[in-house]
Amino acid sequence: MTSPDITEAEAKDVVEEERNKRSVLSKVVETCFLFLTWLALSTYVEIYGPTLIDLKIKLNTDYEQVAVAVSGRSVGWFPGSVLAGFFVDKFSGYCHLMIALGLDIAAGVTVAIPWSPNITYMWYFCFVGGFVESFLNIAGTRILFNIWKDKTTSYLMLIHLGYGIGSFIVPLYSNPFLADKETQSSDTNTTTKNSNSTSGSMLPLTTHNAKQNEESSFQKEDSKIEYAYAISASIVAAVSIAFYYYQIRHSKFRKIAEYNDGVTTIVKKDNEKEDRTFREIINPATCANGRFWYGSSILFLLFFYFGNIGGGDRMIGSFIRSFAIDQLGFTKDAASILNTSYWITFSAGRLVFIFISRCISIRVLIVLEASGMAISSCLLLFFAGDNSLSLWIIIQFFSFFSAAIWPTGIAWTDYHIELTGLGMTLQIFGASVGGICHMRLIGYLYENFGPKTFLFQTLGYGVLQFILAVCLDLVGAQHGNRFATEDENKVEIEMPETTSKSNEKLD
Repeated sequence: MTSPDITEAEAKDVVEEERNKRSVLSKVVETCFLFLTWLALSTYVEIYGPTLIDLKIKLNTDYEQVAVAVSGRSVGWFPGSVLAGFFVDKFSGYCHLMIALGLDIAAGVTVAIPWSPNITYMWYFCFVGGFVESFLNIAGTRILFNIWKDKTTSYLMLIHLGYGIGSFIVPLYSNPFLADKETQSSDTNTTTKNSNSTSGSMLPLTTHNAKQNEESSFQKEDSKIEYAYAISASIVAAVSIAFYYYQIRHSKFRKIAEYNDGVTTIVKKDNEKEDRTFREIINPATCANGRFWYGSSILFLLFFYFGNIGGGDRMIGSFIRSFAIDQLGFTKDAASILNTSYWITFSAGRLVFIFISRCISIRVLIVLEASGMAISSCLLLFFAGDNSLSLWIIIQFFSFFSAAIWPTGIAWTDYHIELTGLGMTLQIFGASVGGICHMRLIGYLYENFGPKTFLFQTLGYGVLQFILAVCLDLVGAQHGNRFATEDENKVEIEMPETTSKSNEKLD
């Protein structure tokens, strides 16, 4: 059965109608699965923090070497971001499949990490995990943009909320499988369980340094972290099933949309408009409506912006529990509760900023969050080095303000320029370089100069984030919202040219 000839305008209307057939409920359900993707992502990324000490004793090494191994994840971001950006641009119809395969691969390497025979194998497993994480981030963000288009900001923060929720769940199911700490007094030969001591409680300690009074040890046979890693892997693999379904559904939808020759031609033409040459894909002017230097400036700053976030988040998530135990003498349980509370506040921050983002400009929001990070990081350095109560309180403020800094950066970028595959690649690439630098630095400083260097590096993270946020706003102020009408942009850009031509005629 063939349809009568239709005009190009009529065919476009049919295509648009097919695209808009999805109900709001259908869009919300798919967004919920993206939320679960970020939750699953956090369960295999943030597992390193609670298990850092156990990994150290299982592999019979030190903090510096474990930090180097974990940084393999950041190294994996680099090739992953390059390939993910290219694949998402060229094969946008297969984003669901990229997520499904990425989740299954991540589940496999997560199970393998606690069984690593040495640091080198662990580095490779972390590398693969970081590689597929780039695909999950870029493909998931592209799907969300396709679903909600110019209404993406709140939903972007919502799916990133899943990361925070997964992060505070991880210490809860990991804690029963962690090794117990034993302490032996330097003055006596009596060995006692640290869990019975009062150190590391929620009460303030004014001048406490764990290394002054006691030597700490962990029993390797008590560590059963392979169970914690298996739980994370199970969550990751379970979420992947939904995206195989969505890939099949998406493929069927495309076949239904091309139901006659006239519409098929228009669909192909319409899709061809989105296909760009390799030169256009890597050109910053493509993102910024033809403004090369404007696009280049924003992308340059974004590289450092996301690099600092990617590295700073990994550094704090991985070392906060170890810092609490080594510097302030927290017990195993108290340190795990601190780690959990950090991520609970992190999740609450993302939830709150979802509503705040609806009330204030994205330009104000990005500076507000970065200011909170800078101030709270200064307070941590001055008050949390020898006082456990200060650490408990101030770290919550830092967590709250840093919670939405990543999704806010993505929303800020999409507000000013088109967030193409190149833009998303630079974000992940920056996070890759930042993750390597932050993790290598904290591993070296922590092992050679003591746990208090954790606070100094946190200060550097917070202050640098504020500086970068201000610089982004200054550059972004050159041009307005990219969603403004073409006429408004033309008036702003072309007015001086018109004036000069009229002056020539008068002469």
